Order: sequence, then structure tokens, then C-alpha cells
Amino acid sequence: MNRKHGFTLIELLTVVLILGILTAIALPQYRKSIQRAEAADALINLKTMFDAAKRFYSYHSEWPSTFKGLDVEFLDITDNGEVGEFKYTLNASTRTASACRLLGSDTSKSFCLTAYYKDSNGNRDIYTCKDNSGGKYQSLCDSMCPTTSSGECTIE
Repeated sequence: MNRKHGFTLIELLTVVLILGILTAIALPQYRKSIQRAEAADALINLKTMFDAAKRFYSYHSEWPSTFKGLDVEFLDITDNGEVGEFKYTLNASTRTASACRLLGSDTSKSFCLTAYYKDSNGNRDIYTCKDNSGGKYQSLCDSMCPTTSSGECTIE
């Protein structure tokens, strides 16, 4: 009646292997869901800033080039337009507002959400998502909007 209680090495290795497989499957999905949530948050911020820029334009007859003077304020925005992992910009010459995900100082390897102002002939404003990474964020842009054309898609 000399029974030992405990697990064998094979049983412990099996459990560790199963946990490793589950982690390998779950971690990429978790990262994708975090990216989608951050992009959705950036889109909400972009729409808010874009609408404020349109109101500024209708009142002053010129597109704003900075966030000062807009009728909305983001408490966590830096002087150069950064909120979290996104950099927001207003372009007066093209009447656009953009939110690009920051990867250090290089946004060319990331993705950008852009809002284009269409004021003539009753055209609707256009929101686009463009993958600048060569495909890394294309699935994110695809999940944000159903139709894609040469790396861009329209967000309703």
C-alpha cells in the first residue's frame, strides 16, 4: 500500500504543451482585437475633430490648420496632435483630417484614417482607411469597411 501522490513528468509536460498551444492561438487574436478597438477609438476621435473642423470652416470660410480654435477639446492631445498611439493632423489645402497610427516616428509602416471634406454638389464626406505597411494592417482596414480598392476603403 505504498502509493505515491502527484503527477508524472509526462502529465506535467502535456499540460504545459496544451497551455502553450492555447496561448499561441489566443494571443494573436487578442492583439487583433486590441488593434480594432484602438482603430475604432481613433475613428471616433477623427470624426469628432473632422466635424469640428467643418463647423470652423462654415463659420470662418477657411479650413483650420491646427486644433486651436475648434469647438471641441481633447484633454490628452499633445501639442503636435498625438493622442495615445495616433497622430491627428488637419490639412487646410486639401480640407482633410487624418489619424495615423504611430510606430515610433515613422507612420509609413502603419495605417491612416482620413476624412475628406466634400462641400460642392451635395457630395458626401468620405472616410478612408489606408494600409501603409504593405499589407500588415490591410485586414484591419478591411474589417473597418467592407469595400476596398487599391488599399483604400470608404467608411460610412
